[in-house]
Amino acid sequence: MPVKKRSDHEVEPFKQKLEEYRRKLTLKTDVGFRVAGRLCSGPELEQLMNLLADVITGRKTGPFHDVQTQKDLITVTGAKSVEPDLFGNDEEDGIWCAEVQNESIEAGRIEVERAHLVLNGLPGGKPYSCLKKSHMIWMTDAIHIPGTGRLLFPDGQPVVRLETVDSATGRRFPDRTEVILFNLRYKGNSKRGDLAHDFRETDPKKMKNPLLRELMQRVKYTEKGEMEMCELTRQIFQDGKTEGLQEGEIRSSRKTAEQLLQMGIGSLQQIAKATRLSLSEVQKLQAKLNT
Repeated sequence: MPVKKRSDHEVEPFKQKLEEYRRKLTLKTDVGFRVAGRLCSGPELEQLMNLLADVITGRKTGPFHDVQTQKDLITVTGAKSVEPDLFGNDEEDGIWCAEVQNESIEAGRIEVERAHLVLNGLPGGKPYSCLKKSHMIWMTDAIHIPGTGRLLFPDGQPVVRLETVDSATGRRFPDRTEVILFNLRYKGNSKRGDLAHDFRETDPKKMKNPLLRELMQRVKYTEKGEMEMCELTRQIFQDGKTEGLQEGEIRSSRKTAEQLLQMGIGSLQQIAKATRLSLSEVQKLQAKLNT
């Protein structure tokens, strides 16, 4: 079957929409920050990690090496992988990752990514004491703590550090994983305020940091930037479509299992095998039907 080509009157509006989308793009969006990372050279990725780490932590970090973009951290459990926007190591071989989480943070995501970093930082066959230090930086304009209605950044603070604290005594326990959330809505007159400003800015000419300005000029005004933006947008759409299909299959399997349970057809083990659900999930469905 021949592929239908866009007519001239269809192409022009499409180009206009693409350019409008590109014009509004900022670094605080998934597409904007990821495309900027893809357009970086190796040394530029190291500079970018150094800039973010120094400003957000408020201390001297780095130098960094082996910085990658969208590194796939896969766990042995087969759980959904995590792909930090930036991932690399400092001179002491500590692990660092930085990424943008726009608008909201999905409940449980921080714990999952933290677990990925911990596993990635434990050399195979070594004792737990050999666990490498890791640092996780999330840049977000989310307002609330995941799963709650409470403010994520009290009084508009620029940074929130997640620590392990004894609720009874307030003692802080040593933690090999540093988790820092950076407020992209922050507007203070400081290096952190300038960084948040640049991530919100749509016009590269108005960005204050020269590296970030150069990266956004590539994203918005170069042919390679356009190509990377289109490819990444297509990938994100396809990933979402695949996840939607998988979720649809799971819902269908649960519905089938419920029908079999209601009709009393087969044992729990047989229903689990027929629907490809876990036995524990079928047991939960049975308990739900019995209530």
